[in-house]
Amino acid sequence: MNLSLATVLGLSLTLAAATATAIDRTTHPYRCVEHIHRERPGQDAHVVLIDLRCPAVDVVATRPSDRRASVSGFAQEYGAQIAINANFFDGSTCGLAMGDGRVWRDAYRDRCGASLAFAPRSDGTRLAFFDSVDSPTTCELGWARQVITGWPRLLDHGAMVFEPEEPIGMYRLHPRTAIGATPGGATLVLAVVDGRRNGISGMTSLGLIPLMEEFGVSDAINLDGGGSTELYIEAEGGVVNRPSDRVERAVGNHLGIRIVDP
Repeated sequence: MNLSLATVLGLSLTLAAATATAIDRTTHPYRCVEHIHRERPGQDAHVVLIDLRCPAVDVVATRPSDRRASVSGFAQEYGAQIAINANFFDGSTCGLAMGDGRVWRDAYRDRCGASLAFAPRSDGTRLAFFDSVDSPTTCELGWARQVITGWPRLLDHGAMVFEPEEPIGMYRLHPRTAIGATPGGATLVLAVVDGRRNGISGMTSLGLIPLMEEFGVSDAINLDGGGSTELYIEAEGGVVNRPSDRVERAVGNHLGIRIVDP
């Protein structure tokens, strides 16, 4: 295909304009934590990288008695410097949830079965992705203390997961929350993508996959999104994204990162 000089110049100017408006702002709010705020034409996303090999890092999830709090409220109650929303929910959580070793006994099944479990900090950095769709109220991992669950699974040992029964909403543009880990569980990766505002529509669940892969993630799950999508970083002023409801929503449960020695 032959392109005219005017066409080539036009394409170059368009690319230059897009590049000029593409911004990644990187901060280190705590030791062992990196926060990338990515702004692209039509995209506003946050990615947080947490080194789980760091002895200062501890992971905590919501106990069943503390359901239906805002992300910032959870963070403040649990002493977490970083927090996100977790399971889909309707009264209780969709799929398995555990906080401080306490399982949500009234969790409902639906198709939420992409789970992620964490061991206590005293046991090191152990985590595991597993399928819990058939046992939303029982965790068979005896070492697990914190568990959250989403749907669908996005990556499984580096392979993209395709689930033919995914809800149609997964293929539409919405605010998104996802969680993943690099091979061996060395780095935990949180991704929060804004949407439902002028010029910033959001992302599909498939769009989350290359974003997570860019940061070395081999295993990842899609969490609750839409108006629930939220990222809290205490050292950066609290809620750092722009929730689509324009106010914080009370969500079913949460995942938090405590920095024991910030």
